Amino acid sequence: MTDRSNRGRAPRGPGLGRRHRTARALPLLLTALLIGAAGCASSKPDDLGRVPIPSAPGTPIVVTAVPGHAQLVAMGDRVHLDLGAEQGEITANGPELANSAPSPGAAPASQSAGSLTVTLHLTAGQQQLSAQDLTATDELGHGIPLTADNASVTVAPGHDGVLHLSGTFAAGHSTLTWSNAGKPLATWDFEVELD
Repeated sequence: MTDRSNRGRAPRGPGLGRRHRTARALPLLLTALLIGAAGCASSKPDDLGRVPIPSAPGTPIVVTAVPGHAQLVAMGDRVHLDLGAEQGEITANGPELANSAPSPGAAPASQSAGSLTVTLHLTAGQQQLSAQDLTATDELGHGIPLTADNASVTVAPGHDGVLHLSGTFAAGHSTLTWSNAGKPLATWDFEVELD
């Protein structure tokens, strides 16, 4: 009498069970992985094997800040403002540092004088850009005293209002926040590198 479950199978002997078949398949699997890895290494820089890497958008994405919904962005990024009757964009750039690298043979400075530039552009309405609405903090949350070239500027549609803010910036992480009517609307995050 024959056992139907063994029909068509090789007789089992020592070492011919499931382990043996897995052990024979393992070198084939490793070979396939190595060939695949070699294929990835020889592919174009923007192509990881068969998985395409998405490219950056052609135009930077501009986030929108509205009262009660502030935005955190990198220094230099524009923030669209929707303040009801006032519409526009605000941008902060900098800091432009007085000394960003040490003298040859000298240790890096721990801080540097520098300046930030804040630009408000309106497409509708009128807005006051006031230096007292701009605050900077270091990575420990301590305030960075800022001195502005003007106390405030009034911005009308189609025109830019610009404030230059001077201060002393410590090496490390810092932020600049613009508040409107006492509520934060945009915060720019930046790194001060002095080495």
